[in-house]
Formats: sequence, C-alpha cells, structure tokens
Amino acid sequence: MNHTRKLLLGLFVGGTALVIWMMGGGQIAAAGPTTQVRRDDFRVNHLEAGEIRAALSEKVSSPRVRGDLKITHLWPEGARVEVGDLILQFDRSAHEEWVKDAASELEKAEADQARSLAQMKRRFDDLAMQVQRTAAGLELARISVQKAEYGSPIEKEERKIALDRAVRALAQAKTNVEAQQIIDRVENANIALRIGHRQQNYDDALHDYNRLTVYAASPGIVVYEKIRKRGADRHGKVMEGDVVWGGTSLLSLPELEAMQVYSQVGEMDVHLVQVGQDVEIRLEAFPGPVFHGVVSDISPMANEVEEAPSVSVFEMVIDVEEQDERLAPGMSASLQIIVDKAEGVLLLPLSSVYGDEEQHYAYRQEDSGFERVAIETGADNGLDVVVVAGLEEGDAVSLTNLGQL
Repeated sequence: MNHTRKLLLGLFVGGTALVIWMMGGGQIAAAGPTTQVRRDDFRVNHLEAGEIRAALSEKVSSPRVRGDLKITHLWPEGARVEVGDLILQFDRSAHEEWVKDAASELEKAEADQARSLAQMKRRFDDLAMQVQRTAAGLELARISVQKAEYGSPIEKEERKIALDRAVRALAQAKTNVEAQQIIDRVENANIALRIGHRQQNYDDALHDYNRLTVYAASPGIVVYEKIRKRGADRHGKVMEGDVVWGGTSLLSLPELEAMQVYSQVGEMDVHLVQVGQDVEIRLEAFPGPVFHGVVSDISPMANEVEEAPSVSVFEMVIDVEEQDERLAPGMSASLQIIVDKAEGVLLLPLSSVYGDEEQHYAYRQEDSGFERVAIETGADNGLDVVVVAGLEEGDAVSLTNLGQL
C-alpha cells in the first residue's frame, strides 16, 4: 500500500459506491445516486380533514313547547324538497288532548258568560221596572197632594208624608240601578278576564299543536344535524324515534350556491394557519378533482374534543371558490393549507442535506469527485428544502452521506 496516499475501497450492496479520499485535494471520489439543484416553485402544506357545508342554510329546530317531542317523520337526508313538503313531524297525541281540554274550558267559560249576562239583564230589567213603578208612585203622590189642598190638615199631612216616601223610593230605586251597574261592570270584567285566559290557553295549545308539523319554507336538500341523544351520553345524527328538547337544531336546508369546509386544527398546529391562506380541497368520494378555497375564519378560542377531553382544537372555516354539483353538504374532504410558498427558488431534496442546526452542507459533484460544500438553507416542507446560498442551479449533489462512508 502506498504510504503517500491512502486508499479506502468499499463495496455497498444496493447503491454501490467506490470511495477514494484524496489527501491533497480534499475531495471524495465516489459513484452513487445524485440529484440536481433545481429552480422551482416551493410551498409548505399543512394537512387537515374537514366536512363540506353550505355557507348559508335555513336551520330547522324543534319547537319550544311543553311535553316530550318525539319525532315520528323525517324527510330522507340528501333528498330534495320543495316549498310545502312535510319535512318534520312530532308526535301530536298529547297535544291533541290539550287542545281538546282547552277548547272545553273555553266553551264552558263562554257558556258561563252567556248565563251571567242573562242574569244581569234580568236584574237590570227588574230594577228598571222598579224605577218606573216608583216614578209612577211619585206622580200619584203629587196628584194626591194637589187634591188634598182643600182637605183636612191631617189628610194634607198624610199625603205629604206619602209624597216624601215616594220621592225617597224613587231615589233608592235609581241608586239600586247605579249600584247594580257598577256590580255588573266588575262582574263583566272578571268574566272577560276568565274568557281571555281560557282563549289564550286554547290559542297556545293550538299554536303548539300546529308547530309539531313542519313544512319546507324554501327548496333545497335536507341535511340531518348531530344531536345529543337523550338517555345516552353520545352524539349522533337525528333520526325517527328520537325524543328531543325544544330548541334543538335538527335539520338544515342549505343554499348550494356557496359552499364552505368546516375543519379543526390542533392547538400545536394553530400557529401555522391564518386567515387568507390558500387551500386545496379534495373530496374523499371524488379524489380526482382539486377545488380551491381560502381560510376565512379561525376561532379565537379552543374547544375540548368530547371524545378526548385532554385534546383542544380550534374551529376553522374555508370558503370554497368553485360551484360544483359534486360539492354536497356532509361530504368528507382532505385539505392542503398552503402555509408558505415562494416562486422560482433553488430546491434540493431534504435527504441530500446534512449537518446540524448550526451548519448544513451537501456533497457537490466535481470533475474528480465530490466536495463537501457548506450551504445556507431556508424553509423545508418535509421533502424539499430551499437553498439560499452555497449552490447554483444545475449543481449535482450526492444523495448519499459520503461523510459516513
């Protein structure tokens, strides 16, 4: 072996490399796979999953009425509806009885009112007749006093007393009429209050009864909402037979002209995404076409994942640019959020760059072998890395870490 030159010969199965270290030139002579520094567009993607939804939709919620709300009919999910179609029906048996009871109470109150009014009329007629009789008695008493002008003093006094009595009787009769009118007004007010209360009960019962039947107010397709199942600690899409609370969102009728993707991003990755970033959207059901969108909203607060309370996520909304019949609410989608991008930069496969956090280098191919070159790198996307300095476009670099041979 020559003492002025040391020769190291190695044979590697699967990517054979012949390596010769030149003590004078500081180069490595090797045969192996290489790649070229290329100029291309660069981007960093963040991957998430999401669900297609309509940007605008009409929500259908269960009515806030008394009693249990058991769903007896649902329009099929995904089926189209027209205005007036019956899309949701609740069990009405209990409400039918309440309407009947309220109607019966109202009818009884109205009957009581009619009876009371008749009694008031009879009393008023009797009092009015009493006024007429006392008025007539007063007139007779006055005539009698006039006739006794030439009578005895005793007769005059008696007829004057009778006149005074007739005056008082007429005044009392009129007072009785006025008093009865006041009593009748109070009683009429109480009766009207009872009637109004019974009428309100009936109207409310009938209104609740009618709200148990829901018709489509606009055309579209039906999408089922996820609800918390009563009696079970779980969520699931609404279905016939479910008993729900009032005010629960059950269905939506989306407007398909504008679509969005709803997604979640973990608390460890939320710093990567921001409003305005471009997104590529692929449907799991149709993996071929690529749709485009923009991040339009990121929730400022994190929510715990129900199935994993220790995990927190942020809600995220992406507006879809295209209109396409394949974009249907409820479909699953994969998202590539473009976190960073640059046009026409120098790129190398990340696997061809070596070193540590302080210094990166690559093995550039020269005429007589490979030379280790210090390089400055920029961002990477897990596959490629941006070359800022140290290499030129077209330079060939080794895909093998020659420093370890």
